[in-house]
Amino acid sequence: MDVTKHNRLRRLALPSIVVGAGVIGMAVTAVRKDDSGPREFVAPGEEITLSADPAPFSSVEFVTFEGETVRLADYVGRPVVLNFWASWCPACIAEMPDLEAVHQAFGDDVVFLGVTVSDHRSDSERFAAEAGVTYDLAEDDSGDFYRAYDGIAMPTTVFLTASGELSERFSGVLTEGALTGRLDDLLDQAGLGRSEEGEGT
Repeated sequence: MDVTKHNRLRRLALPSIVVGAGVIGMAVTAVRKDDSGPREFVAPGEEITLSADPAPFSSVEFVTFEGETVRLADYVGRPVVLNFWASWCPACIAEMPDLEAVHQAFGDDVVFLGVTVSDHRSDSERFAAEAGVTYDLAEDDSGDFYRAYDGIAMPTTVFLTASGELSERFSGVLTEGALTGRLDDLLDQAGLGRSEEGEGT
């Protein structure tokens, strides 16, 4: 190749490499947003043991994006899915359509609450709207509630039984099938099996 042409191509390629490295750097920065937020991802499907009674459910309350105060104690009688997520977590965004699909399938039989952790409200609302989320969303801006459940990775989903007891904490991406199986088990345990109308998945 002509030396002049080779040098010209090299000069053109170099900025692209620098820009690419910058994009990777921004992605890492976004995941490691600050010292109060989650610090790492885990492999999808990895389960983490939850410490016993990390927080009394009767005292836990959130304010939804619509300004309504919700208390976990008010949901006793139905299983609850608490999904901790953030707009800066790609894995969280990836699982949102599955969460919404299962929410639609179970209707009012199961409570879904998406809780953002150390996130910007405008970003959370935008990503939730793009994913078509219709279940309630609330904020854990300080990350205190997330840490109370020993959260170490995003996304993290906490399952509560219909009687308000902790059933499971799952860190990683939940598929529609995996989530449906867990909720069917929780409803069966409570003697609240889904009606034939609701068994769409």
